[in-house]
Amino acid sequence: MKLLVTLFLVISIGYANSENDFKKGMNYLLGIDVKQDKTKAFEYLSKASDSNHSEASYNLALMYYLGDGVEQNVSMSAKLLDASAKAGYKKAIDNVGKIYMQLLKFDKAIEWLKVNAKDGDTQANYLLAEIYTQKDDLKDAKIYAKKAIDNGNLDAIKLWDDYNLSNY
Repeated sequence: MKLLVTLFLVISIGYANSENDFKKGMNYLLGIDVKQDKTKAFEYLSKASDSNHSEASYNLALMYYLGDGVEQNVSMSAKLLDASAKAGYKKAIDNVGKIYMQLLKFDKAIEWLKVNAKDGDTQANYLLAEIYTQKDDLKDAKIYAKKAIDNGNLDAIKLWDDYNLSNY
C-alpha cells in the first residue's frame, strides 16, 4: 500500500511540475505578467514537453515550425506534433498530417489525415485524395475526393476532373 501511495505522489508531483513549467513557458512566450522572453519560454516548454505535457509539446512544435525564438526546424516540429497528437491533444491531431505532407512523409501523413477525415475534416479528405493521386492509387483518391466534394471543397472538384476520377 505504501508503494502505491508513494507512486501516486511521485506521479502527482511530476504532473504538477510539468503543468507549472508549461504555464511559465506560455507566460514567457506571450509576455503575460512577465517580460516576453522566447529563450525562457523555450526552456520551460521544453521541460514540460520532456515530461510528456502534450500542450507544451504542441506549443514547442509551433516555435520550431515558425522559427519563433528557436532556429526553424520543421522535422523537429513534426516530431513534437506527433508526440502531442499521440497523447490526444486535438490541435496537434488537426495539424500533424499536414506537416508530414510538407516533409513528403506521405505514409505518416495518411495515417493522421485519416484520423481527421474520419472526424469530418473536409481539407483532410482533399489532402488524402491529393496524396493518393500522387501514388497512382486513383481508386482511393476517388473515395476521398468524393467526400471532399460533397462538403464543398472546390480544389477536390478540380482534382476529380484533372484525374478523371469518375472512371475509377
